[in-house]
Amino acid sequence: MAKGEKKLDWLNVRKALGYLGRLWPYLKPQKLQMLLVLAGVGMYAGGSAIRLLVIRPFMELAQDLENVTDQRISETLEKVAPLSGVLLLGAILMAVGTYLRQYFMGYMRAYTVIALQRAMVDKVLRQPMAFFNSERKGALMSRMTANTSAASTLVRIMIESIISHPVTIVSVMAVLLYTSPIMSLATFVVFPVVLVPVMLFAGKIRKATKKRYKKVEVTGNFFHQMLDGIRVVKSYRLEPAQREEFERASEDVFRRERKVARYKGTARFGVEITYNTIMAAALLLVGYIMTTAWFVEAGGLGMFVQFFAGLMFLYDPARKLGHAVNDVQESTAALERAFELIDREPELIDSAGAKEAPREFQRLEIQNLEFHYVEGRPVLRDINLEVKAGMMVAFVGQSGMGKSTLMDLIPRFYDPTGGAIRVDGIDLRELKMESWLRNIAIVSQDTFLFNTTIRQNILCGKPDATEEEVIEAARAAHIWHDIEKMPAGLDTPLGDRGVSLSGGQRQRVAIARAFLRKAPILLLDEATSSLDTGSEREVQKALDDLIEGCTVFAVAHRLSTIRRADLILVLNEGRIIERGRHEDLMKLGGAYANAYRLQQGEELEQEAA
Repeated sequence: MAKGEKKLDWLNVRKALGYLGRLWPYLKPQKLQMLLVLAGVGMYAGGSAIRLLVIRPFMELAQDLENVTDQRISETLEKVAPLSGVLLLGAILMAVGTYLRQYFMGYMRAYTVIALQRAMVDKVLRQPMAFFNSERKGALMSRMTANTSAASTLVRIMIESIISHPVTIVSVMAVLLYTSPIMSLATFVVFPVVLVPVMLFAGKIRKATKKRYKKVEVTGNFFHQMLDGIRVVKSYRLEPAQREEFERASEDVFRRERKVARYKGTARFGVEITYNTIMAAALLLVGYIMTTAWFVEAGGLGMFVQFFAGLMFLYDPARKLGHAVNDVQESTAALERAFELIDREPELIDSAGAKEAPREFQRLEIQNLEFHYVEGRPVLRDINLEVKAGMMVAFVGQSGMGKSTLMDLIPRFYDPTGGAIRVDGIDLRELKMESWLRNIAIVSQDTFLFNTTIRQNILCGKPDATEEEVIEAARAAHIWHDIEKMPAGLDTPLGDRGVSLSGGQRQRVAIARAFLRKAPILLLDEATSSLDTGSEREVQKALDDLIEGCTVFAVAHRLSTIRRADLILVLNEGRIIERGRHEDLMKLGGAYANAYRLQQGEELEQEAA
């Protein structure tokens, strides 16, 4: 064998069988459909065998037709008619078997892919924030869509190519040993007529497929939205709601897949019936020809056998089996990437014996905290801080100094690489993550709103809230007046990321969400930095009401918004270089005072302009 030439590696078959074993938990609920597929395969093979049994009686009839008389013609046609009926019965068995195999194979393939995707969504939602920082969203989406589709291909290959086609091919080869290869050209005679059912259903299949892809796009949009909004999902513990939403969307795709499979099965049913009805008619015609002297001159029974056997048995299964090895390799390679994600366990999990987080606490302590995303490149170092309940603490400093990272450590999106964060002396790693996150509401600069209604976005803070509670939260966030002016009110659809609202309105909807949560800890990550002056005033009013009674951690770009903070920490290269109240830091005349005066001067210049 020449160097570089591909050879059949039987380990690939074993590997495919191994992946089929991995798929068994997703195939197991489809035992009935699997039995119906196998029944279809059996019916198809049975119909084939019945048709083959017709050949020998016709050959014997041909050998007996030495003298053509009226009585012989009548006797021959009487014998041919039942044989034609047997052939038609075989054709019906093959058509029904094809329909069962096609439809329920489509059912199984669609169900398996959707079940895999649901498993992947569940696993992705359980991953910590560090996972989403290290993984590319496009790659994740590819694994959850294209790669899981390889399961569909593998199921089809194993049943159609590995089980069905070889049996058919062996049977055909045995018959064709007694025929002339040149007679196979006759198979092209029936192709135009056989394509009639395909043409009749082509439009329906195309239309149903377009609708299916639209539904597939909905699930693709869900994946993208879920990944983009993962901070909100994790903060407000929306994993169950996200699972339910995906189940609804995937059910629509499943119904479309079934419709396409039904049309394809019906089209193939029509092809089989049309094709084999022609064969039954041809059988009657040959029976008549056999009573004439022209029969021997035309080539005798061999022409019919070749025409019949070559058309029915050889071409399609041989062609499909020829692609099976490459298909197996492609599908197993794709599935390997998909199962890597399914097998990945979350890095952040509740410790054994984890406790419920207290709803009320006296103090939060950050002790000798260090953190790095990449080993050897610390983002935070030597952070020590004690915060009493009800205090407002602000983190300031230039971009890249560790402010947002520190904010991410408080809700335990990450664990510190050194030191600890404690609540009333208990390390966050000893508390149940879900219970701790129930104590936290987050309003950030990059406000994320789901592509649903205003009501559904506010309800993220408390899914079981009443209408009155939602309206109260909207009023408190100073957004209710705007909502009342909208034709659909709270049921106004927002579009992707709340595109139908202004920046200030989006921010106030997010604040309403936080109001509804009524969490004792509030994280404000530059909540007003991207807003214009008018919008900032409206949002700041809402924030002032939201802050009341909460322990607040804030990152602010505009230093004027944090003047009343109980404690301001100035970070530089991951360390706290200054701390104190606004007045104290101004008297100190350090980095904070310089930055504040500079901003004040810029703001005055802007107002003058």
